[in-house]
Amino acid sequence: MKTNKVLLSIGSNLGDRKKNIQTALNLIDQKIGDVISISKVYQTPALGFIGNDFYNCCIAISTKLNPLEVLNRILIIEKEGGRLRNNTKKYKSRTIDIDILFYENKIINSLELKIPHPHLQERAFVILPLLDIARSKIHPILKITIAELKDDLKDLNSIHQLDYVLKMPILNTMELFNNIVIEGNIGIGKTTLSKKLSKDLNKNLILEGFKENPFLDKFYQDPNRYALNLELTFLIDRCRQLNDYKNQMDLFKSGVVFDYDIFKSLIFAGVTLSEIDFNLFRSIFYSMTKDLFKSNLVIYLLQTTDKLLININKRGRNYEKDINKDYLDKIGNAYLKYLNNRPELNVVFVDVSDLDFIEKDEDYLKLLFRIKQKLR
Repeated sequence: MKTNKVLLSIGSNLGDRKKNIQTALNLIDQKIGDVISISKVYQTPALGFIGNDFYNCCIAISTKLNPLEVLNRILIIEKEGGRLRNNTKKYKSRTIDIDILFYENKIINSLELKIPHPHLQERAFVILPLLDIARSKIHPILKITIAELKDDLKDLNSIHQLDYVLKMPILNTMELFNNIVIEGNIGIGKTTLSKKLSKDLNKNLILEGFKENPFLDKFYQDPNRYALNLELTFLIDRCRQLNDYKNQMDLFKSGVVFDYDIFKSLIFAGVTLSEIDFNLFRSIFYSMTKDLFKSNLVIYLLQTTDKLLININKRGRNYEKDINKDYLDKIGNAYLKYLNNRPELNVVFVDVSDLDFIEKDEDYLKLLFRIKQKLR
């Protein structure tokens, strides 16, 4: 079913205004559609009546609902937020106020609903936040952009941008998991994604110290000779790092994002070691890792081997120059075999073959939506 882009305005001037708006955002994301962008928050005097200043923002959502369905769910959300609409034309204070501004380029003029909102072009508290997320949007009746609508406004000086950032609802679900692991094949972007999520979720960040392994460069030159040295060194370093983390944790953060799980050692060892060496390694592995932390969520990224090779070549690490397609395929297959046979792990598989979440913010957002969909 086709999704539609809808622009909404949200305001509150009663109670905890920030909390009211954030709660409305979360409910919109749950009941109507994915919140894909959020404007800055603006403080605005009450217009047409005496009351507290409003906090206002605008958001863009992607929804499969039709316009009337969107309206009906907005009314439910407002009611849950403590607002009861009535037929009076008088303005008054309210805990939450949600209006449909645009639904794609539709023009609707019915008793129940008018789209575009008939007064949006007159309201600076709507136009200013719209500039943040949809400045080039063309009004389907007036045939001018949001940026051009600003030129006709006269009360801009009464509106002030607040130093407050609303949280994307898409992050709420992931916040519930204390220990999140990002896993995937070499070159897929685990570290970049871990850094982004750590910042957005306000979680501690633990990154693998691969550059410190003295056998890594030697392994790629002579795998048979240095494989056991490499895997044991990695195992020791990873176990030490995970144990040390307990003493370094920032208690003001809500958990941890790792760019590896300790089971990575077992997977790579299964590919690189001979059978006799692997049997030895496996015994050491289980002995050393039995008391280590357990992840709440493993996000496993899927990517084509050809794209992985491009990423590896792009980052230009000298010791990775000899990595070939066959080796990457073996690693990828080993990961899938291991994860598919571990029902105790909470794993979501996310295909990122068509995304460049490293360079493009919009692709990072698409990746978050894919994770959200899997978690549902």
